Amino acid sequence: MVTSLLAIWGSRLFFEDLQVVQIKPREVADLNQAIERMERERFQNMPFEEALDRSSRGIRGRLIAIDVLDNRLISGGGPPLRNNDKDDLLRLIGQTSPIAVERGAFKIIGPLFFERNGKRYALFSVKFDMPEKRTPPVLLFLSIAVITTILLSWLFAKSLTTPILHIQSSARRIAGGDWQSRVGSAARRQDELGQLARDFNKMAEQLETMWGAQKRLLADVSHELRSPLARLQMALGLAYQQNVDPDTLSRVEREADRMEALIAQLLTLSRAESGEATIQKQALTLVLNDVLTDANFEAANRNKQLQIDEIPKMTVLIDSMMFCRAVENVLRNAIRHSKFMTHISFSENNKHWCIHITDDGDGLTAEECERIFSPFYRATLARERESGGVGLGLSIAKAAVELHHGRIIAEPAERGGLRVTLSFPKSLDDE
Repeated sequence: MVTSLLAIWGSRLFFEDLQVVQIKPREVADLNQAIERMERERFQNMPFEEALDRSSRGIRGRLIAIDVLDNRLISGGGPPLRNNDKDDLLRLIGQTSPIAVERGAFKIIGPLFFERNGKRYALFSVKFDMPEKRTPPVLLFLSIAVITTILLSWLFAKSLTTPILHIQSSARRIAGGDWQSRVGSAARRQDELGQLARDFNKMAEQLETMWGAQKRLLADVSHELRSPLARLQMALGLAYQQNVDPDTLSRVEREADRMEALIAQLLTLSRAESGEATIQKQALTLVLNDVLTDANFEAANRNKQLQIDEIPKMTVLIDSMMFCRAVENVLRNAIRHSKFMTHISFSENNKHWCIHITDDGDGLTAEECERIFSPFYRATLARERESGGVGLGLSIAKAAVELHHGRIIAEPAERGGLRVTLSFPKSLDDE
């Protein structure tokens, strides 16, 4: 755009045709005044070039004299004239009265004749004069160029950022657990961004395959372990009847019970992640009644207190078994790690309703708050071993909440401890 502007301006400035323009009285008066100065005695005694230079002071432009006999040009300083300008001056010597001509930005006024040292000269004034009427087209071209450049730049930037935003959005959905997310239109581009989108889709397909295989393996292993576990429990019953060492049998029985609890949790997690749910309308107070009663009993046995705000009288869309499992797992975890108080509160807005479970324990870091919902993750390994946990409770809670198209988050509480929020949509359309 700048190159185009300079080319147009330069062509108009230096390479336009010669044209006659209206001469101003002031310009003729300046030439007469210059001749009067050079006729003074002190100007007659100095070199002609210096006299021209001093006489040009006070007028806008430079003075050039041409010897009428031999067409010799005498300039009063300044840069050399172009050949076109010299030719224009020589053509104007035959004029009997002053005129004004323009070629681009150069304006020539003259001639006026005078004599010096017995020779006759034609006096001209040459000045640089930007033609005012050329300004509007240049400004119009500049405006059109700027608008066009902005529009094309916006279209070019949009063609680059749109596929990048699509890839970014798909990456976020995959990070949130949506393994079926893919990049659509961007993958059809025949450039580097299109290749990136196709590679991203291939990666997403592989991740989905691996995740599906992991879930199937988890479910299959859990089912397959049920049979040897049942046989082990039958063998324990026979061993008790044969008066085998009771302490040894008790130890084996405890480990068998732990294995059975682990398998039950794995099966529950597998069911929640498979998306199998029976959503029904139920009263929230009735669903939470048994869960809160058991939690209050467990807190009392640990010499701790459970504070429960008033449960909203509302009907919710839930799978009662998976919902209760989610609340129970979060609540038992809070009671286990609290120092004295665990608080349960409720909130709602136009689209969602929430359960907030807050304990006054030691709390977790922001990084741990993001990782505690991963299977088998334990923030404090020694404490979890002490409690007998294996790190599946909060994973089951997360899977159960997401089964309801909800969201579960953990964050440090304002007064210390941990605050876990379970958010559920009021309708399936508000996912």
